[in-house]
Amino acid sequence: RTSSTTMGSTSSKESGAPDGGASLSYWSIMRQGYDELVNAIIRPPRADYELERLGPTRFSFGGRTFRRTDMVLMNQRGLALQCSHWEPTERPAEALPCVVFMHGNSSARLEGLNQLSACLGYGMTLFAFDCAGSGKSEGQYVSLGWFERDDLRVVVDHLKGSGTVSTIGVWGRSMGAVTGLLYQVQDVELLQTMSVNAMVLDSPFADFC
Repeated sequence: RTSSTTMGSTSSKESGAPDGGASLSYWSIMRQGYDELVNAIIRPPRADYELERLGPTRFSFGGRTFRRTDMVLMNQRGLALQCSHWEPTERPAEALPCVVFMHGNSSARLEGLNQLSACLGYGMTLFAFDCAGSGKSEGQYVSLGWFERDDLRVVVDHLKGSGTVSTIGVWGRSMGAVTGLLYQVQDVELLQTMSVNAMVLDSPFADFC
């Protein structure tokens, strides 16, 4: 009788029901896939570059001499932001218009070099920086604009307090463009006005959900 009962019983494998080990393995794979997806968004490959790629700290363009000043600003989370400001050595006025360039995801302030000639050629200065979690700045993760807007506010406050900037424009691409949009929303909520004078928003996300 014992033998017939054993022969007539059906194992979990035969019935197709996953046993504990198979279930654990399945959820482990699911969890690993989820973690990889999240990391691909908040911890994309970090742009790695040498400072030499930013160009010389002093150079000539259009018959005028310019300089690049590198500096470190601290954001509200205590993370160091690596920044660069390109401006003329002989200023036609004490305060000049400034464009703040906001780079995209997996990028860095190097991206701002594409706008350097246009900004300098029109009599503006250019300020570019690595957002927290990007390039050479501190931080392990990016937030696709949410915390980056606070980085932008630190930069704008610095420029406004420098006494060398008349008006400020923000030029953002991809994540940088979304950062600009979120910064505007925060401006309206906190100040009921805009703290920057203009924005160029290149390829922002179509949906925040």
